[in-house]
Amino acid sequence: MTQHVPPKSEIRMYRPQVETSSLDRLREVLESGWIGLGPVTKRFEQELASADVLGKHPVAVNSGTAALHLALVVAKVPKGSAIIVPANTFVSTASVALQHQCRVILADIERATGNIDLESVREILETEPDVSAVIAVHYSGIPCDIAGLNELSKKHGVTVVEDCAHAIGSMWRGRPMSESPHIQAYSFHATKSLAVGEGGCVTFPDAASAERAKRLRRLGIDMGARSWGNPYDIPELGFKYNMGDIAAAVGLAQLEGLQGKLQKRRSIVRRYRERLAGSPVELVREADDSDQSGGFAVPVLVKDRERVRKELDSAGIESEIYFRPLGEFPLGATRRTPVAERFSRDVICLPIHPLISLGEIDYVCDRLSECVA
Repeated sequence: MTQHVPPKSEIRMYRPQVETSSLDRLREVLESGWIGLGPVTKRFEQELASADVLGKHPVAVNSGTAALHLALVVAKVPKGSAIIVPANTFVSTASVALQHQCRVILADIERATGNIDLESVREILETEPDVSAVIAVHYSGIPCDIAGLNELSKKHGVTVVEDCAHAIGSMWRGRPMSESPHIQAYSFHATKSLAVGEGGCVTFPDAASAERAKRLRRLGIDMGARSWGNPYDIPELGFKYNMGDIAAAVGLAQLEGLQGKLQKRRSIVRRYRERLAGSPVELVREADDSDQSGGFAVPVLVKDRERVRKELDSAGIESEIYFRPLGEFPLGATRRTPVAERFSRDVICLPIHPLISLGEIDYVCDRLSECVA
């Protein structure tokens, strides 16, 4: 049954929640005498590992972008090689490849899921001899074909890094993302499901890689080599990517209510899909019924997108576009990606956050259906 809200209501795209326990946790850090990388960050990593909503052996860093770059470094992706990225993603996914002194090659996407098209990847791998890695993005939290990526990795000897910025809490073939064999990069940006403000983590299938990443995130400093007159060693130069205890304290608080928020996000996605089923709106969704989005975003495809967005805005409904195709930016990537280009002209992402009500969702669906009728 449709529930209505007043037409003048303002339905926001994002409404990040911060658990009230954050204040107590922050006070403890501020009163501890230490606010940088320290014991709270270590505890946050331990809690992330046990929460089973992201990959194994998490290493906390100061952004999802830093997580992606650190992934390339630890995976020993050769500088000067080429890295395949989907055209439908945030610029960070490609910028880290350039930062790593690699060439960017754009792969096209699947219109149905918004994810990287493995046929496009295969075509590139068969024609470009210097490809060393593929960064696959789980668009809006919808899982990519991890089995297909594994097959390509083994056949062509390329590294696969998963951009999981949207994928906290996602499930592939009924299993948690932590069971993936690949390095994964997560974002804790203010808009994400686990919102710290700024931050992220990179996860590894083995502990040794994680330990190397922990050194590299803090300039490569190895505190284990300390001795009298020798406070530390730097066997390998690194970066200033570490998270501090202030952000980690917020992260620990956010983990307390994460499962409930993820359940709410999934229920919101279901409600949107139920209400928009049979409408002229084209749903972007999982390729398999056993897959499950973490509910970061609710992307739909419509005709005359700009008019529709303006009408939604007039009705008090915020929306967002994820993303402009990467070919529009100065990345040195010239490959055409027609599906991604069309997708970017048609996509609208609808409001989703744990505070949105069923009545507000119904109101959005009613207005959207009127716009596209």
